[in-house]
Formats: sequence, C-alpha cells, structure tokens
Amino acid sequence: MSNNISNVLEYKGFIGNIEVDTKADILYGHVQNLKNLNDIVSYEGETIKELKDDFRNAIDDYLASYEDQSSQEN
Repeated sequence: MSNNISNVLEYKGFIGNIEVDTKADILYGHVQNLKNLNDIVSYEGETIKELKDDFRNAIDDYLASYEDQSSQEN
C-alpha cells in the first residue's frame, strides 16, 4: 500500500495545486491551466477528500459555464 503525497490534483486534463492554511485549518488551491488566463477557479476542503471533491466540482462548473456561453452565442 502506498501513502504517496502529491502537491497537485488532476481531473479532466486540468491541474490544481494544494496549499495549507494552518490558521484556518483548511486545504485550498487554484486550477493552473485554465482556457482563459483571466479566469480564476479555486477550491477548498477541511480534508483531502473534501478538497478533491471540491476540485472536481469546480472543474465541472467551469466547463459547464463554457458550454452555457457557447450555447448562448449560437
């Protein structure tokens, strides 16, 4: 069994970093490789599982917003 520690998350081709806020007792991060460099997508959690879930949800929401924008343009 492996207990690997990584400082990045990956989902659907997107990469996110992992930061620790010891004062607030949370883990958080930002997606690094967004389509638009002006976009900011962040996520957080009190546990690794919460962080991963929020990261995936943030990516899904981000992708859905692009789908909504393209359908409105057509």
